[in-house]
Amino acid sequence: MMKKSEINSYLHQLSEREELYKNNLASESIDDYADFDVYTNHAGKCVFKYTFEKHLQKAIESHTHISTHLHSSPLLVFKHNRYAYTPLHSHDFIEINYVYSGQAHITIDDTTLILEKGDLCILDTDVVHRISNTSDADILVNILMKKEYFSSNMLNRLASNNIIAEFAVRSISETHSHDQYIIFTTGDSEILQDAISGLLVYYLDPVSYSLDVINAYMIIIFSELLKSYTQKKSLECRSSNQQYIGDILQYIEKNYATCSLTDVATYFNFNASYLSRYLKKQTGTTFMKMIQDIRLNHACVLLKNSTYSIEEICQQIGYRNLTFFYKKFTSTFHCSPKNYRTAHREQVEK
Repeated sequence: MMKKSEINSYLHQLSEREELYKNNLASESIDDYADFDVYTNHAGKCVFKYTFEKHLQKAIESHTHISTHLHSSPLLVFKHNRYAYTPLHSHDFIEINYVYSGQAHITIDDTTLILEKGDLCILDTDVVHRISNTSDADILVNILMKKEYFSSNMLNRLASNNIIAEFAVRSISETHSHDQYIIFTTGDSEILQDAISGLLVYYLDPVSYSLDVINAYMIIIFSELLKSYTQKKSLECRSSNQQYIGDILQYIEKNYATCSLTDVATYFNFNASYLSRYLKKQTGTTFMKMIQDIRLNHACVLLKNSTYSIEEICQQIGYRNLTFFYKKFTSTFHCSPKNYRTAHREQVEK
């Protein structure tokens, strides 16, 4: 099986197509984008309409050794061909462009964005764009995802059971919907590059459980993007002497078992009433509901992954009244804590 250490050589070596493109720099005649439909945009320019299904078919034809794996994959992963002419195009899928090395110049609606090594751009469907010609050092990894995979599989899994991730995911989704693209500066994250390498290994040299591993690597990739996003927002707020909501949510997540609204307000030098309104406006929920959700989510984790008694779990998550805990848990999850634990263990045994 291919190793992660081999990915760097794989990405830098010239493919047959790249050799062809390099000898015919910026030639439009040798690419195969003409297989796609074309339309004229409001500026009178020709725009090619890329589709996931046609990209999938091309991938199956050119990668016969992994064609069976490709048929069941909700995403496509490949190296962007260097020296290739890329026309204006849009597509019916979500596209990720990750700069493995060098640079990438992406033009979106007449604005050219320069991405450096470690930067990552997520493009929504129907965004008209093109990538300028790349040189020897410019290595881009492209990930094409069906929209439902991106929205339901990735974002929902990331946002579950964590108020900070949930808020960041919602913010990213709103930015993505408004601007139709979002750029993440990851600071040449070793974790992200390692995850991209692992993704390529299991994609290019698949085994029976490749899809599960690929999904796990995608979770790592998006987790790194969430971290990058929240750190950037925090720095932006601090530079303008403002308090980033993510920092407040992180404090609440860390101290959920004991903190009160007054405790949080005091820590961040806020008036308690103002903080209550601010949290409601930013997150759409009240402080008490937030604390309750965090406590119950932590209870679920402990019920599934520990041998603590239900009374001990109740104490650990900050509830002092066992009857109250049972009532809240049952109301939220429609079963008692005991039945929840039993059902999970039966599922694991199966």
